[in-house]
Amino acid sequence: MKILLCDRGNVLADFQHLARAAHPDADVQIETDGYRAVELAYHGQPDVVVTEIDLSGVAGVELVRRFREAAPRMRILVWTGQVSADTALTMLGAGAAGFLLKSDPGEVIVRAIEAVTRGAIALSPSVSTMLAEHQARARLRELELEDTLARSINELESVTTAKAEFLANISHELRTPVTVAKGIAHVLANRDVPEEARREFLDQLDASLAKLMGIVDGILTIAELDRGSLQLDRTDVDLVPVVLRVAAEVGSSYGQVSIHRALPPVLYANADETRIVEVLRHLIDNACRYSPDDGVVSITARAMDEGAVVSVTDRGEGIQRSMINRAFDEPFSVGEATIRKERAGVGLGLHMARKLVVEHGGVMWADPLPAGGTRVSFCLPTRFGQSLSHPPQLPAEPSDADAIS
Repeated sequence: MKILLCDRGNVLADFQHLARAAHPDADVQIETDGYRAVELAYHGQPDVVVTEIDLSGVAGVELVRRFREAAPRMRILVWTGQVSADTALTMLGAGAAGFLLKSDPGEVIVRAIEAVTRGAIALSPSVSTMLAEHQARARLRELELEDTLARSINELESVTTAKAEFLANISHELRTPVTVAKGIAHVLANRDVPEEARREFLDQLDASLAKLMGIVDGILTIAELDRGSLQLDRTDVDLVPVVLRVAAEVGSSYGQVSIHRALPPVLYANADETRIVEVLRHLIDNACRYSPDDGVVSITARAMDEGAVVSVTDRGEGIQRSMINRAFDEPFSVGEATIRKERAGVGLGLHMARKLVVEHGGVMWADPLPAGGTRVSFCLPTRFGQSLSHPPQLPAEPSDADAIS
């Protein structure tokens, strides 16, 4: 048997002694330089080369490749101090017949030489364990990637569905005020329209354009929130007159719904008043929209240790908690299918309202009520820099609510 040993220093002498003891008749050659080792393999055509892959001259995968070219029938047994599963797999993939570690006992190396000469693949127990652990980690990573891919596919399908729903919703919501505006413009083009009727048509036109602007402003606000470019102009705001004003404005569009309120004399929060008006308008509009005729919407506010809390409650059919969570998390989610558009809107409201409250450092949450209806609440910081992570524990709503005329 011809054996070529390639390494550095005293290791060669020790290994040469070990090889001769196991195979007294073996022709053992030693070399320390990678280039000369390849040349010896070419001229001597040994049966086995036992080599460190970190040799001077040529090393690593290139060394294994050159050994294979120089002596195609020679078996290559890597014996190295580079303890790495990736290195072992790379060398085996390059054509090595075995992979051992310098820390392996001598008898393991002798058995490995005998195994590779019989055409087997030789791995020491420590390398086998290392590769098994590597394979287990790789499989776990594969499963994690499969799970991530499945979630990504589901998210993509959700985005596609949301896009389709948004296009359907927005086309409906835009068509109505646009149709009204076009009709009014056509009527006003007739100079014979009486002045009183003209003023009425102009009011309707103004309302239609305001609705269009509200939809556009909502979409732009969502875009700013998603980009992280929304700037808040925060001051100490008394929420009570703000709530009263918004309730009156929204209530004027829902004459069949009574809006009741229970508010303290003053309630300060550190907030951007313009943005909180948007939050309140969406919450009160949603509550009125989903309330039955002659229904009641309740608005309460109170100061708590956590901050300023405002709640809007309707007595409609109620929204399932899963739908509420979806509306919070996804823009353009509505509580009804598009085919039932008599109530459902574009679907911006809850999502945008929650993101605006969170942008203030506050929290928003919603509770379906056992007797029907839904209560949506938000809590705003009362001082700059305060940040909330959990909704406060609310007591029961006051019963002495007063109606807003």
